[in-house]
Amino acid sequence: MLRFLAREFGARAAFLALLIVTSAPLMGVGTILMTIDPPLVLCWTLAIVAGWRAVQPNGTTGQWLLVGLAAGLGFLSKYSAAYLIICFGLFFLMWPPSRVHLRKPGPYLALLVFAVCTLPVIIWNAQHKWVTVQHVATNAGMDSKWRPTDSLRYLTEFTFVEAALLNPIFFVGAIWAIFGFWKKRRVNPFGIYLFCTGTVVFLAHWLFSFHSRVMPNWIAPAVVPMYALMISYWQQRWRNGERWFRGWLIFGLLSGLVAVALVHNTNLIGKIAGRQLPGDMDPLRRVRGYRESAAWISEARQNLLAEGKPVFIICEHYGITGLFTFYMPEAKRAISGPHSDGKEAEPLVYYRTVPRPNNQLFFWPEYRYAERRKGENAIFVVEAGTAKLEPAWPLKWLRGEEIAVAQQPRLAKPPPILLEQFESVTELGVKEIKVGGRVLKRIQLFECRNLK
Repeated sequence: MLRFLAREFGARAAFLALLIVTSAPLMGVGTILMTIDPPLVLCWTLAIVAGWRAVQPNGTTGQWLLVGLAAGLGFLSKYSAAYLIICFGLFFLMWPPSRVHLRKPGPYLALLVFAVCTLPVIIWNAQHKWVTVQHVATNAGMDSKWRPTDSLRYLTEFTFVEAALLNPIFFVGAIWAIFGFWKKRRVNPFGIYLFCTGTVVFLAHWLFSFHSRVMPNWIAPAVVPMYALMISYWQQRWRNGERWFRGWLIFGLLSGLVAVALVHNTNLIGKIAGRQLPGDMDPLRRVRGYRESAAWISEARQNLLAEGKPVFIICEHYGITGLFTFYMPEAKRAISGPHSDGKEAEPLVYYRTVPRPNNQLFFWPEYRYAERRKGENAIFVVEAGTAKLEPAWPLKWLRGEEIAVAQQPRLAKPPPILLEQFESVTELGVKEIKVGGRVLKRIQLFECRNLK
């Protein structure tokens, strides 16, 4: 992006764009937290870089093939890469000179390459009753009815969360730039291109939040082109002699980069303020405390092993199934086979039985404990939520006063299917997992005896 924007805006503005994107906490978190969004953003960005070259009068078929490949690899990362087809269609609609390429093979070959990349997804879904289509539709709330009482709440939530995650200063600057660009769009083909490949995606999700809750990361691929459009707009105003927003630019960079640093290491907050954040309010609580939690689960398993039967682990969520497999040494050894006694590797940690597929483990035969662990005992693991602190906790925290808990997380009951599968299920209670003196996790355990 630095080299690409340097050719369009100049090196200084391109470097500034890089700093601005880096100062957005959402993008900063995406550099260290591996989900399907980072490869999507990578492929989306490659597609728009290659696409801008392809839509030039001297654009080549090879550049269009790269667009198709980048979009296809993006689709294999996350289905929302298919939006790129709509984005390019809108650009052809809004910028008539680009339509000359519709009389050439380039765009159609790009579509063909993209279609080939989608074949693994289509074939697998056709073999499994289109299960991920249903899953994505459910996540998007397509199966829910529109409720006017919820629409305003979803819209407000999406707007304010995105403003915080994208850096409030630059979020406002980007929205301002959208309106400014729109007035002069007819003479700005690069602005139209950035608008179609970024801003349109953001606005579409914003409008969809009227219907259903939209997760903050869904707009991740739109951030780079949307902020590039913002740089284009404000750079032109700077060239026109306006300097009043210079202070806002500096403040946005400083505050954003500090926020990104604190998100990477929230212990810095404690060093600056002189006291640590409450564990329930720590932004990194979701990725901390699993090693300590795994140690307690191992201890509970050893206690149950004393009864003389093998004991395995069942987790309430597929995410912690993977985490505890990693952090429990005996679980990691269990899947590293084949073992010295000749037996094949057998998982020790399983995801709970569900009536219909909702994650990948449903399709892996070795994770169907009901077929492989008959007569054995198990430990069922639930990660409880955060406690709700009293509304005035920030002021009390700054003053160093004790913070009251307004409401403890609601404890889970064992799912009915677990009660059917085992002869008895006994709750062991909830343990608060502390790291550095703060409660970062609450783990609830159940002893399950004699799998039927």
